[in-house]
Amino acid sequence: MEAQLRTEILRCRRGASWQWQLLALIVLAAAAGILIRIVGDFQLWIVRRAEVLIAFGGIACWRWSWFVLQNVRAVIYRFWTFPRLRREAEKAVLQSGPVPELTILATTYHEKAWITAAVFESLFCELSAITGLERRPKVIVVSGCDEDDEKINQIFGECCERLIPSSPSLWPPELILLRGDRGKRPALASGMEEIVKSSPRPDGVVVFMDADTKLEPGTLQKVLPFFRLLPAVAAVTTNESGLVQGSAWFAEWISLRFGLRHRTMCSVALSGKLLCLTGRFSVFRASVVVEPSFRDVVESDLIEHWLWGSFQMLSGDDKSTWYWLSANGQRMLYVPDATVTTFEVVTGSALMRAWANIQRWSGNSLRHSWRAIKLGPRKLGLFPWWCLLDQRLAMWTVMFGPTVALLGLLAGRYEVVAGYFLWVLCSRVSHATMAWRQGRRFSSYYIPLQVLSDWTVALAKIWILFHPAKQKWLNRGGRTLDTTRGAAFFAWRAGFAHYLSGFSLAVLVTLVGLLVGFLPLSREARLFLNRSPEPRPLEYRTPPSSPRHQKAVAKISTLPEAGPVALDNQLAISKTVVARPSSENNAVISPTQLVGTQL
Repeated sequence: MEAQLRTEILRCRRGASWQWQLLALIVLAAAAGILIRIVGDFQLWIVRRAEVLIAFGGIACWRWSWFVLQNVRAVIYRFWTFPRLRREAEKAVLQSGPVPELTILATTYHEKAWITAAVFESLFCELSAITGLERRPKVIVVSGCDEDDEKINQIFGECCERLIPSSPSLWPPELILLRGDRGKRPALASGMEEIVKSSPRPDGVVVFMDADTKLEPGTLQKVLPFFRLLPAVAAVTTNESGLVQGSAWFAEWISLRFGLRHRTMCSVALSGKLLCLTGRFSVFRASVVVEPSFRDVVESDLIEHWLWGSFQMLSGDDKSTWYWLSANGQRMLYVPDATVTTFEVVTGSALMRAWANIQRWSGNSLRHSWRAIKLGPRKLGLFPWWCLLDQRLAMWTVMFGPTVALLGLLAGRYEVVAGYFLWVLCSRVSHATMAWRQGRRFSSYYIPLQVLSDWTVALAKIWILFHPAKQKWLNRGGRTLDTTRGAAFFAWRAGFAHYLSGFSLAVLVTLVGLLVGFLPLSREARLFLNRSPEPRPLEYRTPPSSPRHQKAVAKISTLPEAGPVALDNQLAISKTVVARPSSENNAVISPTQLVGTQL
């Protein structure tokens, strides 16, 4: 088992090799050079595309100010606020003693043997180093098959013999195996029922973890002291990293996501709240787990939608636990110096796997966000509440740039398209820098992956906004759920949802086109909306000194006597001369001369 474990872990990667990194960097530099040549003179480009820059500038100021605010808050939490919380937690342990009870609730379903070995060996190593418990730690594993049980029992026996515990009287931990093959939510519910039967102490701690999540050394020792703080902490989650068996770009994408997640978690945690309690590893106070309403929302969480009514959540148990704690005003923290490592084994198309993950992660965030927004800033916290609003707006603003590029391409304004992509390449360096700092490694893959990920997430959210009940899970046995398929008027609702999706995208394209001038409706509308004037002959004014004027006066003087009224009418008619081209010199009268005036 150890030889297989080492072999499989060596096959895992955190990203691409340096040769591929260098090649990607050269490609990016070449692309930037080509874009600069297409743009040409930047000063001329700016003058000619002022309307595009003004439109971009407004959104850019909003997005960049938000980006700077998130980074500043993250730095403050990571280097000032969290160290202070760490010192307060250590002082609280000295005053009140360590956490008295510890229970681990893990779920697994047909996991690979080498991943199970790596995960549970790390878990038992962590438990052997824990001190101060008043009862033996308990490990409850809800598995999906007999093979999972056999692997876990084998690892448990080997660890009990090999490890030397810090507290021999509390060793080995108590291992309980349960069967749960109906999904993760029912599996968690079975495990929580077992916890309730043991009557845990309210100040004890329960760990929820997946069987693909390996604990790095010292994880539990870094997390548990925070549950002795006052006011009481109800739940915490930790930092994450990833190991991937699969495509290099997929590993880079996972690394990028974890880096940006770390930044966002630190920023939101400054408010004493979180926006998610990661399902792969989160820690709860025992008094929370024994609450019937908490267990109910984890087992079966129902979401209300204005079009589809009530539907059940397939995944997203981490969002359900977070929502319950937020609705009840509980305190949550992020522990950035404690890290867990998740394993991703990609079989088949990495592109399809990435798309399925985006649909699941982004979909769960979107499905839960509206009801969380309705909690208000008082319960949720002002900054976390505004973060949820920003997430719903960002899926539209992110598509502004690609829409401008698409319209510019269709209009033949290639310099606009080149200018936009050049801006994207330069601006995403700032976003990638945060992931570079988190992963302590440089990756030239982060820049294009960040761009493509932003666009894909935005499109996925726009689709899910009108189709929230369609859910899919590809990890370890694909599952799909659409609880509205048997509902009344399903075909009508589905058709209306399709229409709304297309209509929303059409409105987005139209508004962006009008804003940047690619759809000049304001200039062309008067050609269709204004009423055409009545036609009249084109006239010009004859100068008094011209021969034609003198002839007209002489003609009037030879007219017979006809009374003052007739004379006035004849004089008025004679004072108007219709302009015609001269037959003598074939002169052509310009349009500016053809202006009707009176003599």
